Amino acid sequence: MSAFDASSSAAFALDVKSRSDVVGALPESDEPAAPESAFSRKLLAAQPFSGYELLECLEAEERSAVFKARDVSMDRTAVVKALRPSPERTGAVEEFFSEAGAVARIRVSGVARGLDAGRGGGAFFMVHELVRGDSLEERFSRRQTGKFTERETLDLVRRLGEALDELFTAGQRHGDVRPKRIMLLPGGGVSLAGIGFAWQTAFAGDGDAYLAKPEYLSPERIRGEKNYDIRADLYALGCVWFSALLGETPFHGAVPGETLRLHLEAEPASPRERDPRLSAATSRLLLSLLAKDRDARPRTPREFLKRLADHPFFSGGEGKGVAGEPGEENNEENDPKRLA
Repeated sequence: MSAFDASSSAAFALDVKSRSDVVGALPESDEPAAPESAFSRKLLAAQPFSGYELLECLEAEERSAVFKARDVSMDRTAVVKALRPSPERTGAVEEFFSEAGAVARIRVSGVARGLDAGRGGGAFFMVHELVRGDSLEERFSRRQTGKFTERETLDLVRRLGEALDELFTAGQRHGDVRPKRIMLLPGGGVSLAGIGFAWQTAFAGDGDAYLAKPEYLSPERIRGEKNYDIRADLYALGCVWFSALLGETPFHGAVPGETLRLHLEAEPASPRERDPRLSAATSRLLLSLLAKDRDARPRTPREFLKRLADHPFFSGGEGKGVAGEPGEENNEENDPKRLA
C-alpha cells in the first residue's frame, strides 16, 4: 500500500465524539438556536410536507430553509431542505424535480444521500439522510486561530477530493462545497452534505441575494454561467483549503458584492508568503485550484488527486518541509494529532 493509499489517521485524528442527534451543523443544545425567517416559521406552523414532521429550523433565508425533521413512515431523523419558488423564474419546477431525481440516484460513500422530494404549502422540499458528526465550520469555530496544520489539511483535501471524484464519476457536481457542508465523521471519515444545491439558484428572484456563500463561489458561477462543472467544486475546495491553512478565506470583502468582485478580479495571496512554514508543494497545488480560468485548474477530481499524490507528504517525503512535522518548532496549536 502506498503512502497515498494509507488513511493517514495519525495526521488527521478527527477525535469526533459520537452524538446521537447531530446533522449538518446542528448546534449543541447549549448554543444559540439557528435564526428563523417568516418562511421557516410558516412551514413549522403549517407542517405542509406529507410524511415529514418538521422539528427544528437549522438554517433560514427569505426563500429557503433547512430543518431537522422526522420521517414518519420510517421513524428516523432526516434533513429537509425547503424552497419557495420565485415568480420571476420559469422552469424552476422542472429543474427541481430533475435534479432531485439525479440526487436520489447517487450512492457514493463520501456524499450524504438524497432520500425524497416533493411539494406542499407553496414550497418544494428535498429530504437528505442524517449525517452524524461535526461540520468543518464547527471545528473552525472551536480553534483559537481557526487554522489547522498543513498535515491535517493535506489529509482533509485528499478525503474531500475522493468524495468529489465519486460524485464526478456518478455524473454529478455538488455546487455548495463549504465548511458547513463538510461533515467530519466519527472514525475519521468525511462526508459532503447539502448536494442538490444547484436547483436553489433557479428559485431565487433577480433581486435576491446569492443562496450560496460568496466566499466559496467560483468566477464562472458568479458570472452566471449555466454550464459550470466539477471544476467549480474544485475552486470551492481551494477556498476551503486556504481557510483551513490560514484562518480566513482567500477573498473577503466588506459586503458580499465586494467579495464576488474579488473572486473575479483579484489574485489570491500566496499561502507560503502568508505563512513561510508551509511547503512550496502545498502552495502551488492550492493556487492551481484557485485559478480564475477553470481550464487552468485540475480538470477533474481524479487529476487533482494525482497531483496530490506527488506531494512529498504522500510520495515518500513525509516529514520534509511540511508544517506540523516532528522537528519543527511546534506548539500545541500546531500538533498534527490535535484537531478538536
